[in-house]
Amino acid sequence: MKKFILILSVIIIAVVAVAVFPVFATDTDFVIEDGVLLAYEGSSTDVSVPSSVSVISDQAFIDNKTLKSIALPSSVLSIGNKAFYGCTSLSSVDGGENVNYVGALAFVGTPFLENSTLEYVTVGKALVCYNGTSASVTLPQNIKTVSPYAFLRNSNITDFYAGDSLSSIGEGAFYECSELSTVSLTNSVSFIGADAFYGTAWISSQGDFAVLGDSILVSYNSNSSYVSIPEGIRQIAPNAFYENTAVNSVKLPVSLFAIGERAFMGCSALTDVGFNGGLVMIDNEAFAKCSKLKSVTTPNTLSKIGVGAFIDCPQLKSAFVRGNNVSIGYGAFASCDSLEVVLLSSDVASIADDTFKDNTKLKYVTVPPQIISVTKNAFSGCNSLTVITDEDSFANHALSGSVKLSYNRGDSDADGRVDIMDATGVQLHIADVMLLPDENLAYADADFDADLTILDATHIQLFIAKLL
Repeated sequence: MKKFILILSVIIIAVVAVAVFPVFATDTDFVIEDGVLLAYEGSSTDVSVPSSVSVISDQAFIDNKTLKSIALPSSVLSIGNKAFYGCTSLSSVDGGENVNYVGALAFVGTPFLENSTLEYVTVGKALVCYNGTSASVTLPQNIKTVSPYAFLRNSNITDFYAGDSLSSIGEGAFYECSELSTVSLTNSVSFIGADAFYGTAWISSQGDFAVLGDSILVSYNSNSSYVSIPEGIRQIAPNAFYENTAVNSVKLPVSLFAIGERAFMGCSALTDVGFNGGLVMIDNEAFAKCSKLKSVTTPNTLSKIGVGAFIDCPQLKSAFVRGNNVSIGYGAFASCDSLEVVLLSSDVASIADDTFKDNTKLKYVTVPPQIISVTKNAFSGCNSLTVITDEDSFANHALSGSVKLSYNRGDSDADGRVDIMDATGVQLHIADVMLLPDENLAYADADFDADLTILDATHIQLFIAKLL
């Protein structure tokens, strides 16, 4: 009997040893910064995201093969691109009732998405995928966002209707839904991603300007060389003019406040853009690789110039950057081979690393003393550059040793001194009697507002009179 009990005990221990139990994550498995879950480094099968997380970043769980279930707290509002991409065991996503946005390909390659039989596959208030076969789709009222590629190449849908609850449509959401001819959105839709309606019957029926939602120009469908965007348009969507080879000149309306990512990227004939007051944002790569763009003058309302906004514009010769506490993003004017002069107004708040990288012909840049966020790397590779600033400015200390510095603002004839001839030169330039060379414009901008006006001449005169 004792021998039997011993054998039974050994068997029980062996069974327990090989039994598979769920493995739960601990807080040390998460890399979290300021509420953003950057990465998951554990090997648990069942993961509960900490309640301190509001954003799950791009690729946070990418290619995790052990993850079977994820529990999202109510604090999570956003899930990034490819966040759970390739999680081949993930079949259960629970909670997350306040998720408003799910990024591109976030759940591709998961059983949760691939095996779902639901008509509307959602996470919180975001539609991740539509599996239905209806020709006419009326979006449920609880859905606030349509995720990127949610209806990708759906050949059944002909009509799409959304109510006031929908606020955004992701990139490629209806990409190549060839039969989609009716799209009904309210002005509650304030964002439409790149190529959201590319290849649809609706796009081809809209004439020159395809407009949806809150006056968003989704696509420009003409080959005219001169484009005057209608007044009332509030946004230009990402990719709206992407690689249009016919557009030579664009006039933007006063109503426009945002230009989306890559909106004019690769417009190889574009030489002139009329920026009107009201514009707040020029997003990432908006004018990248516009090979004939020659000059840029931004309005006083601007607050953001995105990453690479004007990168690789080989004929861009001058840039006059004004704004309202404007930040200039990484590489915004990098690799512009002809860029010679840049006037930055005192309303510029920050200049990111590599903003003007490798502009070997860049000669003069004004950096007003009010700009207190600029690094040596902002002008890396600008070997011919002189920065015009004040001796007591932040820029003087930050850039010392990396570029040549000059304190002769107002020296419009660039003779090394500021005198009455400089004030006269500015006045003649304003009157179109004798234009100053481009390389003198930076010195002539005596009041650091990125514009040449009578106020610059006045500033010079006051300086000469020792009243400044």
